This record gives sequence, structure tokens and C-alpha cells, in this order.
Amino acid sequence: MSNEPQTPIRRFVEDYRRLRFAEGYASSDPAFARQLPFRDTTGRNVAAWRLRALHYVVMRTGLALLPAVDRVLDVGAGNGWLARRLAHRYSVTALDVDATDAGLGAIDDPRIGRVRGDLEALPVRDGTFDVVIAAAALHYAVNLSQALAEMARALRPGGVLVIADSPFYSDALARHRAWRRTLGYYEEAGAAHLARRYQGLTRAELDGPALFRFITLSPGYEPLRAALARLRGRETGPRLPVIFGWKR
Repeated sequence: MSNEPQTPIRRFVEDYRRLRFAEGYASSDPAFARQLPFRDTTGRNVAAWRLRALHYVVMRTGLALLPAVDRVLDVGAGNGWLARRLAHRYSVTALDVDATDAGLGAIDDPRIGRVRGDLEALPVRDGTFDVVIAAAALHYAVNLSQALAEMARALRPGGVLVIADSPFYSDALARHRAWRRTLGYYEEAGAAHLARRYQGLTRAELDGPALFRFITLSPGYEPLRAALARLRGRETGPRLPVIFGWKR
């Protein structure tokens, strides 16, 4: 066992890794990350990865339309499946707090730079990247405004922030109710502290700092049941939009 102190980040990484393996979102099989998002070799989250594959196609289409894009930072890269896909065309750096086999340690592609760090304190120079991507990552920011400021700092003038696969709620109350359910789930798993780093988003909070000019490329998938509930005036779940934001 390591003699390193049990810092909050280390505790987060250890418990998050444990749960991701238990949920089937991580695997010790190297083929797992290589085949994402188009095939889930665990067979346990096929529907979720089908949706993420659709969002990946939307992101790639949007990136292809942007001029002068080369340097890309994948924030919250996890096992690097997205960085690996993008490395065929771009110079990609993968950043995550997790350097284990469920995170940066799973990346074996020499084309990809690997940096261990937190999205609220990016260990990169100002204006380094043309594009910063936060795919299934931004809702882990404890301080959203700080995370957005850091991503803006990392981008060159006119650079683009891409947000995908983070849950957006209609308002703060709906987001809080969802967070309470998330807290209950983590409490049952013996890792209640993880809820501190898992917050759904609202569009108002995203626009608030006025660091980016955002447009929505895809409004997000809404299941038929949720759509019917919305029409009946009932509370619905989150949307998972794909959003591009130009640095102001």
C-alpha cells in the first residue's frame, strides 16, 4: 500500500475508479478503451455509449468546420478514448486527475500527450490550445466559474471550448433534486464524498461568467418517457447537449 497522504483528490480517484469498474464504465481489457464509443466490450452500458457515439460524431463534424485547429486539450480525458480518436487528425493532449489504469494509464498511444491535473487548475500555459474539449467532465467541477476561466486561459484568442455529455437541467431546483438522488447513490456505495464533485449544470450558470459565446450544436437526447412527462408538466431529467463556445 502506498504511503502517500490520503488527499481529497487521491481519495476521489480511488473511490471513483472503484465505482467505474463496478458500473462497467472501466475495464482492465485494453480493447475496451480502443473500441469506444462505438462498441462497449463490457456489454453493460450499450445505450449510454450509443448516445456518446452520436455526440462524438457531432463533435467531430463541428471540429472539422473550424478553421486553423491543430492543438486540442481533452480535459477529463479518462481512459483516453476520445483523445485516441482525435489523434488521427489533431495534436492532442489528454488531461485527467486519474493516472491509474482507469485513466491516463490506459493511454498507450505515443501521439497523445498526457498531463495529470485538475480542470480547475490546468497545468498548461496561457493560450496553448486551439480547442479545449470537456466531454463528460464539466459537471465534476466544484467551482464551475473557475473551471471555465481556466479553460479560457488555456485557449488562444478565438479558441473554442467544446462541452458534451454533461447533464444540463432546466433550473437550479431540478439540478438540486437530481444531486440529492446522486448523493443517495454514492452514500449507498460508501463514497458520499464523490457527490461534492458531481454537479449538474444549468445554461444560466454556463453563460454567467460571459467568457464564451456559446451555441448549441445538438440540444441533447430526451427519452420518450421524459418528453411525455414534460408535456404533462412534470419534472424531467437532464439533457446532454453538445455545445461549442468561442472565447470572447
